[in-house]
Amino acid sequence: METVKVFFAQLLGSAIGIVGLLVGTLGWAYWMWMAIKLGSFGMFFFGILGPFAMVAGILGLWSFFFGLPHWLL
Repeated sequence: METVKVFFAQLLGSAIGIVGLLVGTLGWAYWMWMAIKLGSFGMFFFGILGPFAMVAGILGLWSFFFGLPHWLL
């Protein structure tokens, strides 16, 4: 029974790590690319402003998979 708990804990930890890696790299890079492409200094500043970079990464990953939200324009 302990082996099953360890397996699922490792599986959950790996999934969280992969999502964090995607948000931190792909999402953030896509956000910065959109900021440059749209010519928005506000988006660019938001993307490099400490803790807001994580929010920018989440929004960038969302935009990468589902398209740019209309409220963002």
